[in-house]
Amino acid sequence: MASKTTKLTAVNRILSNVGQSPVTVLDSGNPLVEMAELILDEITSAIQTEGWIFNTEYAYPFTPDENGFIASSPSILSLDSSGLTDSFIIIRQDRLYDKANHTFVFDGVQKLDVVWLFDFIDMPEAFREYATIRAANVFAGRAVGSQEAVAFGQREEILARATALEYDTQQGDYNIFQDQDGFTAIPTFKTVSPIMRR
Repeated sequence: MASKTTKLTAVNRILSNVGQSPVTVLDSGNPLVEMAELILDEITSAIQTEGWIFNTEYAYPFTPDENGFIASSPSILSLDSSGLTDSFIIIRQDRLYDKANHTFVFDGVQKLDVVWLFDFIDMPEAFREYATIRAANVFAGRAVGSQEAVAFGQREEILARATALEYDTQQGDYNIFQDQDGFTAIPTFKTVSPIMRR
């Protein structure tokens, strides 16, 4: 019976890419298993850093504490000011910092566009598949130096990325106006004939 990809099944697919036997648990003490899991985590993070519809939130509110500071979170990959603003907010010293006003202190809620880091299992299936295949290729290159395995997996990786992009465009409802609302009706320009002008 088909099932969604778990971290264990992903690691076993990475191992099978170089002819290794599957394992039943991740904490087996096997260095190859540990390396496969580390590479899977690395690729999972790298993929999410691009910012996709499933891990991006727009105008997410950050509320200052009683001292005006806003603590950061380890699960934030990147953030950006939402809309027009005179601030330039980044993460510095595990807190939000306004580069434009040179301060860590905020006097109100800051609404920011945020790219979050999720665990492997919390990604949509299309991205789990993409991460697994990409990690398998990286593992084959690093662990055993198998250029044949890497070359064999490159086509699979391209197809998996295409599937992830398809998922993202379907879920994102993107449009040429870049406004996250794919259902807004925009009236088109209509020419008026010379006869109608009279």
